[in-house]
This record gives sequence, C-alpha cells and structure tokens, in this order.
Amino acid sequence: MQLITKSGSVCRGSGEKLEIPADPRAKALASSGKGQYFADKTVDGIDIRVLVTGVQGPTGAIGALEVALPLSDVNHTLSNELLLMVIIAAAGIALAALLGILVARTALSPIARFTRQTEAIAAAPALLETERVEVSGNDELARLGRTFNATLDALEQSVAAQRNLVADASHELRTPIASIRANLQLLREESRLPETDRAALREDMIEELDELTALVSDVVELARGSRPSGEAGDVRLDEIVTSVVERTRRRAADLTIEASIEPTIVRGQADRIARAVTNVLDNARKWSPRAGTIEVELHDGTLSVRDHGPGFHEADLPFVFDRFHRAKDARGKPGSGLGLAIVRQAAEAHGGFVKAANASGGGALIRLGFGPASAPERPPSDPAVAT
Repeated sequence: MQLITKSGSVCRGSGEKLEIPADPRAKALASSGKGQYFADKTVDGIDIRVLVTGVQGPTGAIGALEVALPLSDVNHTLSNELLLMVIIAAAGIALAALLGILVARTALSPIARFTRQTEAIAAAPALLETERVEVSGNDELARLGRTFNATLDALEQSVAAQRNLVADASHELRTPIASIRANLQLLREESRLPETDRAALREDMIEELDELTALVSDVVELARGSRPSGEAGDVRLDEIVTSVVERTRRRAADLTIEASIEPTIVRGQADRIARAVTNVLDNARKWSPRAGTIEVELHDGTLSVRDHGPGFHEADLPFVFDRFHRAKDARGKPGSGLGLAIVRQAAEAHGGFVKAANASGGGALIRLGFGPASAPERPPSDPAVAT
C-alpha cells in the first residue's frame, strides 16, 4: 500500500518491501483527488493487481491511494482450472467418440446384417425359396427390408413359374415326339406295309408335327410373359373380333355364329390381342356341338363368347386359365392346354381381365377385356356392327 501525494511524491509504510510504480495516470488522479481504477502490473517478477483511488481532504485533494495484491494464488488457481478443463474436455471428446462409435455400430448393425443376407442369397440362388431378411420395427430400414422380401417373393414366383413352364412343356413335348419316332420306326419297314397303312402313317406324322408346331408356338407365346414386348398403339378391337369371327365361320361352316360388335378402341398390341381373341373363339368352336351356335358380343370394351357345349365342370373352373390344364373331357381332343393361359396372359399384359363361367341354359361363357376402351369418332348415325 502506498500514497501518491498531490505533488507526485510516493509515501510508503515502513513495512512495505516493494514500490508500486507510479504511472502518469496515477499521478494525474492524485493531483485531482477524484476517481478510481484498477490496473495490472508486474513488480520484481510478481504479477499484482492495483486499485488506485483518489483521496480528498477538508481543503481539497490530498493524493491517490494505491493498494496492491499479488496474483500468484489467482494465477495458480486459474492454471489448475485450465488443466482441469483440458482434462475434462479431452475426456468428454473421448467419451463422445466412444459413444458415437457404439451408436454407429448399433445403428449400422441391421444394415450389415441386411447386406450379409442379401449377399448370401445372391451367392446361393437356392436360398431364394427359404431365406428372407429379418424385419423389425417401422423405420426406413424396416420398410426397405419388407420391400426386399416382397421382391424376393415375386422373384421366387417368377422362377417357379419358369420351372413349371419348362417342366410342363417338356412333358407335353414327349407325346408328339414319341409318336413321331414310333411312326418313323414303322416307316423303315414301309415296303412291307400296305399303301393304306403307309398313307395313314404319313397323315399321322403330319398331324403330330402340326400339334408339335402349335405347342412350340404356344410355349414361345407364354415365354413372352405379361409385360408388353413392343410399342403399344390404338387397336380397333371390333375389327379384330370381326376378322376372327369370319375366319371361324370359314373353319366351321356347320356352326352358326351370332355376333353383335360395337366399334371399340383399346390401347395395346394388335398381334397379342388377335391371338387371345382367336384362342377364345377356337375354344368355343372346339366345344360346340354339330350345328351349334356361338354367341359373340363386344360391348363397353368387353368381349363375351358363349358356346352351347357341355360347359365347365365346377371343379375345373378355378384352373381353366392355368398352363397345360386340360379337363378330363378335353384329353381326347386336339390342343396343348395353353390356349386359355395365353388369353389370360395377353389380358393381364394390357391391364385387362378374363373370366370363365357356365352360362345359364348351358354352355361355357368367357368374358375378356383389354383395359380401358373407348369408342372411335364416328357420325351419330353410324350404328354398331351386327353380323
């Protein structure tokens, strides 16, 4: 502690060992005797904090009193606090990093498991029928897992359908091939056979080859799948139905075909639509009795074909459009059992439908649609086609 007089001289107590340097600011405050401030200084290597305050007497300014305290304890405490803060910060960063790693591993473990399972399925296609991704919760990863499982289900169904198609086709191909082979073996000895037998063998071989050709064509058609294989365009469904009706009349002159056909446009592929319509009419022609009637109606984009044959057995109705399905009564008739399956595939490829039922009064009724339909622009007086 020391006193700076008004004149600028310094007075210290006898016990004071250090002199606080009197700077010009302290001397100016001492001359006025008014004011107060703090200052940090270093004396003989010791950091001190000084309070300088003016001193007034009865007659005016006396000087300025300087009181100083060493900052050693404060600095030591601050150093300890700094070290403690550094340690706490380092520990906090390390803990945050550790927790971040644990959280990341926990969050990513389902993704790692998902990746391992998908890689295992990709490496071993046989697992497609048994393995599925484990799904729990309702988060985005769970949605991805459910979507992936749905994709695997669709892929499994597709693979199974392909296997069934190949197995069924190979089974159906055996019969005509075996028959042709047997006839060829008999023809080796044609010199010993009467002319009538040789002619019958040749005729039978031609029929078997025709059946084999039709079967291969049907299998190729089914292999196209339900997805359109070409550009879709506007198709005059009424013109296709009219053409198929006329062709059916020429093939079965003993049958009566009653047709009521409205002008109709659908969006799709004309060749596939024509194939489907032909198969429906051929099915009706095959099951119609002699001198029977086939009723064909195209109304509101839906084609209805009814024959007056025996109709469907109730047990066969759920399987009418399955590949290679043939009713017991149909096994003695020509055909591969693929015609109506091709109809369903063509309808589904165009976003339509096909249904089979027994008509009231007897006979089979097949209703077929090829997706949204519209009427072509025509004069108001243009009537629907009736043949």
